[in-house]
Amino acid sequence: MEIVQRDFYNRPADVVGVELLGKILRVHDRMCRIIEVEAYFGPCDPASRARRGSRGRIARALHGPPGLSLVYGMHRQWLLNIVAHPDWMAGAVLLRSCTLLGPGGVIKGPGRLTRYMGIDRSMDSLPVYDPGSPLQVLDDGYRPSSILKGGRIGVREDLELPLRFYIKQPD
Repeated sequence: MEIVQRDFYNRPADVVGVELLGKILRVHDRMCRIIEVEAYFGPCDPASRARRGSRGRIARALHGPPGLSLVYGMHRQWLLNIVAHPDWMAGAVLLRSCTLLGPGGVIKGPGRLTRYMGIDRSMDSLPVYDPGSPLQVLDDGYRPSSILKGGRIGVREDLELPLRFYIKQPD
């Protein structure tokens, strides 16, 4: 298993989102396989926190260095994003669901994912590509055979592109 390198995140959020599917999220000693993500962009994206010239912490992070974690609270839950964009853009990928490695099942929903994995605001701005970080993304060579696309969940206004990507799980 190898750590996913920093350059991987220096591409548009939708490209990174698709390629994060099947990767391993490791937080300390817990690991799960990423099976659902959503891509968010900069000011042109009506569902993005970088919309309308916002200058808050989240908007700044979306323009910040690719490969850093972006953890923020919504609906009394922590959400984990990974900043992903080329130098001239903004963006991040929200991790929505994962499957546990070993015994267990699917963790559906971004709030449940962070709760199970023990992610909170203290893990904001960590480099997920750093071998010394407690929060990492790893590649074990697994590649999903089929990736599905759809609209993002829970957004009032969305782009016409399908920006939610997921691996279909058996019922």
